[in-house]
Amino acid sequence: MESAHHTSSQPSARPARHINALVVTTDARFQERAESVLGEVGTVSVALMSPAEPGDVTWLVREAHADVVVLDATGCEAAVPRAIAALAVSAPQLGVVVVCEHLTGAARQLGALPKWGWMRDLRVAVQRARIDGSPLTPSRERLNAVRRDLRRPAPSGAARRW
Repeated sequence: MESAHHTSSQPSARPARHINALVVTTDARFQERAESVLGEVGTVSVALMSPAEPGDVTWLVREAHADVVVLDATGCEAAVPRAIAALAVSAPQLGVVVVCEHLTGAARQLGALPKWGWMRDLRVAVQRARIDGSPLTPSRERLNAVRRDLRRPAPSGAARRW
């Protein structure tokens, strides 16, 4: 397994919440495209490997401290749901975006974006995934996780109360 490498992005003109994205793909061309597109909204780490092995993907997400993972399901559409399920358990707040070169039936079931579609669609999907988390995490659990985040002590040390 190759290790992920990090690419720092240039600051964007408009303020946006920083996103730490991990892209898991075997395609070097898509890696370059993802770094370019997602570098506008955060930091991008890339692992040049298949996302078919849930244990490897889970480990990479932890190592990269990712907020969002982009899984390139091209050629392994049937295996990616296992990786997503493992991520939903190990990192329920993690956002997940799936892309695929061919919109097969399995890719459609994953809600995959066209891998070579509009760049804006990928960027927006990653930004939304940062907010929505994993598609397999029950919405009530995601809501409770967000509430826990909001209840953390404020920088002044005063706790927020609802």
